[in-house]
Amino acid sequence: MSKQHATIYDVAELAYVSIATVSRVINGAPNVRPEMRQRVNAAIKQLNFTSNSVARTGDPGKKWSIGLAYPLYEHSDVYSASSEEDENVLFMDAVIRGASTQASLLGYSLFSCAVPIGHSEGMEPLQQLSRSVDAVILTDRVFNDVGAMRFAKRMRAVHLSGSIGTNFGATVRVDNERGIGQIVEHLATVHGVTDFGFVSGIVNSPDAISRFDAFVEAVRGVNGVVRTENILAGEFSMLRAEAEIERRVGMVSPLPQAFVSANDQMALGVIHALARHHLSVPGDILVTGFDDVPMARKYEPGLTTVHQSFLELGATAVEAVVGLLDGILDTGSVVMLPTEIVIRSSCGCSEAS
Repeated sequence: MSKQHATIYDVAELAYVSIATVSRVINGAPNVRPEMRQRVNAAIKQLNFTSNSVARTGDPGKKWSIGLAYPLYEHSDVYSASSEEDENVLFMDAVIRGASTQASLLGYSLFSCAVPIGHSEGMEPLQQLSRSVDAVILTDRVFNDVGAMRFAKRMRAVHLSGSIGTNFGATVRVDNERGIGQIVEHLATVHGVTDFGFVSGIVNSPDAISRFDAFVEAVRGVNGVVRTENILAGEFSMLRAEAEIERRVGMVSPLPQAFVSANDQMALGVIHALARHHLSVPGDILVTGFDDVPMARKYEPGLTTVHQSFLELGATAVEAVVGLLDGILDTGSVVMLPTEIVIRSSCGCSEAS
């Protein structure tokens, strides 16, 4: 690595601190311990790192506020109005809390708003938000909306979702590929699964797309099969997943050995629906999830899943936004957060880990 190409991540790694600490040092924030400030400055000097950010005192128009836009879920005849709780409450509450905490540490305020997806009036909340903030974080599906995408190009934006990146702003995503790959490999090697099913998320969700693509690739890698009738449209909803299982059980063809679900709520819906047909998990069929929400640990059977930190996702998104604003994170950058399989009993293992 040439020194002139050093990034904030290189500085953080060399100084053994977070990029948030590096940002605070660069911006002269007072709440940095002297020994950390010394390590960061030493790393900056060693790497010849430079920031093209505008000093706080030289930017009187700056609002010191960040916006976070998340989808307002449409009503569906398939599942009830409580569908928002399936994804929005469990996921977004933690993301917003992580983002708000990190924004405060970096001297910013966080404002959030719900954006209707696919409606002509959907951009009005985002337009109103933009008047009060310096940059925006767009969560899964909001960024994928054409209107939001065009709007986001006019200001600093971080895409918080599962795609590989954009040619503007920056992307913060979890390692969907590693998580799904670990699940499929575990089912194949430990439990001998060759016939797989998949419960997918919302059609135009980047996270849903990347998890499905990772699943197909992983099953191919273990020489497994996925029959078309075993790909279910769960839409990230517990109740929608239950409805899909009801439809699937009514078919003549046998069920797969295992259903891999793109989130935990759908996996729990699968288990509920199977139980109504006197099919036990893991006795008759194996089920796994993704996210590791609190219910996954408390449920019986314990849900084998993929752990990701929603709090860290929100905090990292804020760090990326501030990096863009300060000129220490390049446009088009992708920040990947780790995932890890969590083994419990729904996959057939005898003990939770």
